[in-house]
Amino acid sequence: MMHCNNHTCNPLQKQPTVNRGTLSKGLYDVALFLGLKPEKTLFIHSTVVNDNKWSRKLFYKPSFSHSEILSFMTRSPEGPKGIVLHVNHALLNYLDQFGIAPKNHYYLIDQIPNRNQYPYFSVSGHLLNHLKENPEMISSLEGFHVVTSYLSEDDLKLVDLLSGRLLMSPEQQVPFNSKYYFRNLDSHYSFNMLPGVTFKGLSRLDLAMKQLKQILIDKKIPWQTAKIWCKFESQTSGNGSKCFTGFTSENVLALSEHILAFSDQLEMDFNYLTYDLPLVLELDVESLPNEVQVCNLGVEAVVGENSITFVGCVRQESRQGKYVGSLIDPYSETFTSIAEETAQPFLEAIHQEGYRGFMTIDVLLSKNLLSQEVTGYNIDPNARFTAGTPLLSLIHHSREMSGQNRYGLSYSNAVKNSPHLFNQILSYCGDHLYKGAQSNYCGIIPIILNDVTTMEGNKKYLRTVVIDETIEAASEKYDSFKSRILKDLSG
Repeated sequence: MMHCNNHTCNPLQKQPTVNRGTLSKGLYDVALFLGLKPEKTLFIHSTVVNDNKWSRKLFYKPSFSHSEILSFMTRSPEGPKGIVLHVNHALLNYLDQFGIAPKNHYYLIDQIPNRNQYPYFSVSGHLLNHLKENPEMISSLEGFHVVTSYLSEDDLKLVDLLSGRLLMSPEQQVPFNSKYYFRNLDSHYSFNMLPGVTFKGLSRLDLAMKQLKQILIDKKIPWQTAKIWCKFESQTSGNGSKCFTGFTSENVLALSEHILAFSDQLEMDFNYLTYDLPLVLELDVESLPNEVQVCNLGVEAVVGENSITFVGCVRQESRQGKYVGSLIDPYSETFTSIAEETAQPFLEAIHQEGYRGFMTIDVLLSKNLLSQEVTGYNIDPNARFTAGTPLLSLIHHSREMSGQNRYGLSYSNAVKNSPHLFNQILSYCGDHLYKGAQSNYCGIIPIILNDVTTMEGNKKYLRTVVIDETIEAASEKYDSFKSRILKDLSG
């Protein structure tokens, strides 16, 4: 059994029960699955924290990731609270009006993160400052369990101020987002993964390439044409991954240059990059003999003290290893049981190692062209809510409220800047705007709107969820919505 390394694991602890649930009531459901009192739980979501750990450094700072939580905010009369920083006020009014994110279930700290000044992009840091300036709010959150996507030193200060509790310490949580730790964990617990190796530091790249080549030779996998992925320890939406084919000296050089360039964007210390940077080399699933990829699913689950609760799967679309969108459709649902069976040993392993919280494990499914058998492979851990969670929760909510089956998709768009930005977005939606019961819980839902940062070409960032009775109907609504956006941009 693996050494705990400061984790709270107990080799003799009881195996967790495995359950299934939904996210129809959002954070209320998550709190219940964690075994917490919903009315005494505070959720904070952000992919950026204020700490010095290289494994958490991102080459860009997603300043509006905190607002993702609105899509799975508590949707019940009572329950957990959430925290958000600045969000377009018209969007907040819309989400409240149609029951997606009731305003009484979250605190709005109307601050715009500043990348050059503390608390930077940390929601916990902004909340700390807000509580110090508004001490009367402390009593309303006293004794709360604080559940944070990325735990940091700010969260330790926060629970100290509130006399509250965390699910685990920041030091305990960090490894569970690590692809390096994830692959090494497999050697102690055994869950299905693609062939690969881990190594530390650019100085060991050549040796790692030789090790993986030998593994492929031993497994009788054609190494000369093998497609390989190089991944950093922790990254967002696949940024930093690089793919190459074959174990040539040219590929070693090109990969070295990629690692150097990406590390430079993170302003990484040269000695750390050379000797200590955790990296992964992994075989692409379609380089397995006679295998073809059929689906990429994010298996979402809640790991509680005594249980693991599967809450659903989201099909992930990517281009060149980078995430571009999510779908829930009949095709992806045919693979749900295989994906969950693949993920369960991994989830049981991290439960044993002391992880508590929300987890999304990416599972690749491939079909053997000879036997037609479908096999799942665990590839990337995300110990937090992910970009697929809003779609999953909103689909569950729509199904529960309508009593009918629902499918949907979620994509991002660059939209033309406007003095009345949200009204412009409503015009893009037209008659397809989601209006709760009025639209039979179908339609287009704007979920994230960055009205602060202007992109190239005077554009703003928008993400939407589209829900309908069939995936074809949802796709048709999205296509007409997108065509209006493109027409406006070209006008």
